[in-house]
Amino acid sequence: MRILFVHPNYRSGGAEIAGTWPPAWVAYLTGHLRQSGFEDIHFIDAMTDNLTDADLAQKMEALKPDVVGVTAITPSIYRAEDVLKIAQDVAPNAVRVMGGVHATFMYKQVLTEAPWIDVIVRGEGEEICTELMLAIQDGRLPAMRDTIKGLAYLDGDKIVATPAASTVKDLSKIKPDWSVLEWSKYIYIPLNTRVAIPNLARGCPFTCSFCSQWKFWRDYRVRDPKDVVDEIEDLVDNHGVGFFILADEEPTINKKKFVAFCQELIDRGMPDRVKWGINTRVTD
Repeated sequence: MRILFVHPNYRSGGAEIAGTWPPAWVAYLTGHLRQSGFEDIHFIDAMTDNLTDADLAQKMEALKPDVVGVTAITPSIYRAEDVLKIAQDVAPNAVRVMGGVHATFMYKQVLTEAPWIDVIVRGEGEEICTELMLAIQDGRLPAMRDTIKGLAYLDGDKIVATPAASTVKDLSKIKPDWSVLEWSKYIYIPLNTRVAIPNLARGCPFTCSFCSQWKFWRDYRVRDPKDVVDEIEDLVDNHGVGFFILADEEPTINKKKFVAFCQELIDRGMPDRVKWGINTRVTD
């Protein structure tokens, strides 16, 4: 089964000033899918490549995917919907899937304005996406889609949301496949080097009213620092990354794990090989 992920072509107006950023979501989903035996996985970064809809349609038609998946934050939602409309036109037999924070919370609006979307993945994507792909591969969709937690879809004129899936409890299973990305494209301009955005933790223990992250990830979990440094070593050794920023909301919350992460970097001599940064609070 051929799976195609697409990062939609949109402009946020701010982040691009510092460089071109690798879409980490596709690496995390791809890594989890590969653990379940999926090998025929492709990725088009329409944003970084600044593809027109016609360019995207041509590439998509040539690949002949069985599934087309796209992510969406609020600034990119309409472009993400457009990607799946293109899929409907040029790969009509492909299952069209959307995930991401906007689709998770606004699935009713999204399915109403873009009824060509077959299914929305709500919440943390790895386990739900893998279960969905297995069901598609086995021919259990659409008949059995109501048995998969964490989905939303149209059933005739009715919008159906299955019960929420659990968050990923065993973070040792989070093994991103960074090779799905073309690393020469992702450059942090201030340092003129390749940039990556791995994560040490998921979620946040705080419930700030202005932030959606605690509601999306739902519970706060910290990965084994050794696993994260293994990932960073892979990025440096095999993909030429010279700078990384932890994607965590606030990586210093769990001081013990954060110090262990720093020590693991030091023990492996990583400070001499890669620069890095975080966002956190001065009070920590």
